[in-house]
Amino acid sequence: MNAALVKKINLFTLLSCIILTVVLCPKKQIYFDEPFQIMESHGFSIPSAEPFYTKSTFTSAELNKVNTLKNVFRYSDSIHYLLIHSLTKIFGNGLDFYVDFSLFWAICALIAFYFLSKKVIGDNIFTALALVLLFTNISFLAQAYSIRHYIMSLFFVTLSGIYFFKYLIEEQSLKNLLLLGLLCLICIVSHYFTFYIILVYIGAILAQEKLGFFKMKNILISLIPLALLMIYFHFHFTPIEGNDYYQSYVKRQAIAINADQSMSNELSLFLKSVSVNFMIFYPLFKDIFVVRLGSVLLLLGVYLFGVMRLFPDKEERKKFILVFLLGIVSCFVLTALAVHGTNNMMFSYRYFLFSIPFCCLFIAIFLKQLCQNKQINIAVKVVLLLVLVAPGLLKFGMAHFRKGVDNGLECNHLIVVDEIKKKEVHKLEVPEVVDAIFINCLLPANYEMTYTTNAKTDTATLYYNNTTEKIHLLNNSLVVLF
Repeated sequence: MNAALVKKINLFTLLSCIILTVVLCPKKQIYFDEPFQIMESHGFSIPSAEPFYTKSTFTSAELNKVNTLKNVFRYSDSIHYLLIHSLTKIFGNGLDFYVDFSLFWAICALIAFYFLSKKVIGDNIFTALALVLLFTNISFLAQAYSIRHYIMSLFFVTLSGIYFFKYLIEEQSLKNLLLLGLLCLICIVSHYFTFYIILVYIGAILAQEKLGFFKMKNILISLIPLALLMIYFHFHFTPIEGNDYYQSYVKRQAIAINADQSMSNELSLFLKSVSVNFMIFYPLFKDIFVVRLGSVLLLLGVYLFGVMRLFPDKEERKKFILVFLLGIVSCFVLTALAVHGTNNMMFSYRYFLFSIPFCCLFIAIFLKQLCQNKQINIAVKVVLLLVLVAPGLLKFGMAHFRKGVDNGLECNHLIVVDEIKKKEVHKLEVPEVVDAIFINCLLPANYEMTYTTNAKTDTATLYYNNTTEKIHLLNNSLVVLF
């Protein structure tokens, strides 16, 4: 195919994915711990919220005093919330801003993935396929619309992947090593779980260069991001402290997913995570052990067939192996964390997100080599293409185009916020302090409000113009960690 035409197709695919990311954005609903992320960007966590639990009445002015950059840095676990804290000063506290912020990073991630695909696959039609695979992955759009730090971290992981392959395959220069190190630093401080990708980077570089890597100039360059990271954690809690805190919280909860901690169940969850991450989505249609196992065996068959038959070129085979390792590493690491912490929440799809771009590249580069191999029967090519790609496209269509799909939990607190702004309410009674904090975080800056708490009620009571309005607050686990 003509090179100019291929480039146009790839750019058209990228633009289409960007446009659809925006167009498919649903009416925002609040998911599980998203309220905590909003409050975290306003400086609230258990320690900063604790003083208000001794008060039955307090004002928005008192709550706003907590909303400082120092508190956000101290109590948040990502630079994502530092950015949100700063930008709300410009764009306000409306829910739309938080969604738009995530959409911005989703678009950035798609653009970065386009360049990563060109680096790994080349500027051919399979770069467009890789873009489609990432865009239609069940985790990508879920995080693109989520008020969480995963999607921003995905962008930096993807960007780091570009410089990883530039350094390892193209030019082992100090510039590439420094940029890779700095991007890995940003990955860690945006989300701690990006470490499993960085482990593969380090292992691959040392495996290739061995002791030759430990030149003085390489060591000095590597010390720059390491020193910056040490300074960051000198003033901030470490990933180990954050994980210990999270584990202690989870163990206090009666979470159904943790009911079965047997090794057979951990193995089964591991198999499911491996297959789903690599777009072998069959367990999402029929989730039984034999389907999970069969999906993983299919993946392993693809890997072995690719290594043994499809990649005669040493450099191309190296890329194929590396994207496989970068894709599957999350499954081993998160399974180990789940077993060690007796916490099956580690199998949540969002925790694997940082491996997903490399899983998509694995499938795309395999299909590229498959289709270019003239010795393989066309029927085999078509079957493998359908087996590997069709389930993901079908699952994407079912998730985003089927009518009547419930996309989350409607949070009544959003209705309360709308009523407060519409009717200029300045006195509000809520069941818990956390309700007041969350509502206050979504009100305009310096909005005057007096809050009272009443643990005996499950409603928000609005007082205005000698009128009382009550709105029932659904008990849908508004905030975790509070």
